[in-house]
Amino acid sequence: MSNRRSFLRLGAGLAAGGLAAGLPAVATAAPATQWDEEVDVLVIGSGFAGLSSALNAKRQGLGKVLVLEKMQVIGGNSAINGGWFAVPKNPIQLAQGIEDDSPAELVKDQMISGRGMADEAMLTQIAEHALGAYHMCVDAGVEFRKNFNIQVGGHNKARAIRTKHGTGGDITTKLFETGKKEGVEYRLQHFIEDFILNDQGEVEGVLVRRGYRFPDQKTGSLVRIKANKAVICASGGFTRNMALRAAVDPSLDPTLDGTNHLGATGEVMLAAMAHGALPVHLNMIQTGHWGSPDEGGFGWSNALLSIGWHEGISVSVLNGKRYMNERADRLTCSTAIMKNRHQDGTPAYPLVFFNYNDHPDDDRVVRALRDEMAWKVDSLEQLAEQFNVPLTELKQTVAQWNAQVRQGTDPDHGRKMDTAVELKPPFVVSRIWPKVHYCMGGLKTDMGGRVLDCRTMKPIKKLYGAGEVTGGVHGHARLSSTSCLECLTMGMIVPKTIKADA
Repeated sequence: MSNRRSFLRLGAGLAAGGLAAGLPAVATAAPATQWDEEVDVLVIGSGFAGLSSALNAKRQGLGKVLVLEKMQVIGGNSAINGGWFAVPKNPIQLAQGIEDDSPAELVKDQMISGRGMADEAMLTQIAEHALGAYHMCVDAGVEFRKNFNIQVGGHNKARAIRTKHGTGGDITTKLFETGKKEGVEYRLQHFIEDFILNDQGEVEGVLVRRGYRFPDQKTGSLVRIKANKAVICASGGFTRNMALRAAVDPSLDPTLDGTNHLGATGEVMLAAMAHGALPVHLNMIQTGHWGSPDEGGFGWSNALLSIGWHEGISVSVLNGKRYMNERADRLTCSTAIMKNRHQDGTPAYPLVFFNYNDHPDDDRVVRALRDEMAWKVDSLEQLAEQFNVPLTELKQTVAQWNAQVRQGTDPDHGRKMDTAVELKPPFVVSRIWPKVHYCMGGLKTDMGGRVLDCRTMKPIKKLYGAGEVTGGVHGHARLSSTSCLECLTMGMIVPKTIKADA
């Protein structure tokens, strides 16, 4: 029969704290023997982790594989991300002559970024599967930018490649098409109401609202789908669940915009927790330091600043000075950026600028100028006047920067200067302010992706997790380009676990 006691207890407790809006509506379930449908592997979510899990479950010979997506399109947050993928020893990196990289080097960087809270064994496993995930994408028809492999914030090597069009949709589309050809079934507008467990605490299936129209939880009809071998949670994070966000991290500025789609609200994670799944690191919610206040959602700023962070500088509008190492990790940069405030506490949006003449036809620049989330200025005088920056201090900052570029050192902030460029007008200028981007926390799993029960610290039978819905992997901060890596590789690892368990 359906085990609902823990779910009802959690729902009552969270309601008192204002979180009930983030939980699924509770419906009385019929005995678990009354199934409307049976599959072998049920995957919840259609982002990188869900699509990879489904495709690899099929390739592992696990039988009928069904992917359920609550929204009206395939892809989740993965489809709208920047398409960055960290792959040590990728072919482009090797062609550039970078031969001293390795999975261990990547893990070393991640452990530093995790600030003592990352899972080294899990990160090592993921990094060692990076090339396999890369080839899975290429074999599916994903195109990566020719000769593009750069060093992004917090990494000690250039190992980040990017999709041809600069979006994760380049990957989700191809994995979806490949999965469909190989027999994976996908269904949209299916909202997971609850997990159905037997008396032994083993997950047997799910209660689903079929025909759901976000965000109305009264739409659609209830069906019960049995999963003979496994249910894989690949439903993403909860950054759009404002009540839950506020409860787990009251320090997070509630006015911050987010990069995630509106459906990233964490109901699947909460439903699993209601049945005893162990949550970890829920208060570790990462902001993207490349956000722009001049565009909503994910936007183009991430792409534009892949130039700005490397070649240009960021200055405070309050004093015209640099205030951080522009190539540090996300947490370091976000913290530094958000200290820029007017006396009344409102944001004093810092600026990032670099040389226009070095990139006049670059699609990242063309799009940003077109959409007015960046501007071309012909001089420092124009920049200072347009953005109300002290001109004398700004000129001093640029002169000092150019001298540091020639010297190849940054004594002020310790920035690596191998890609730094002397600044000469005209400039491309954009304003920045962090956006809520990624949940470090979620369901705790073992190395094979089995979701752990908080009461026994043993796996909940037939319940697995992959991607952002899981937690405890990256620690306090995740490095750029490693979410795609984690999701795709865990989508390869979890089906192998299921096959072994089955």
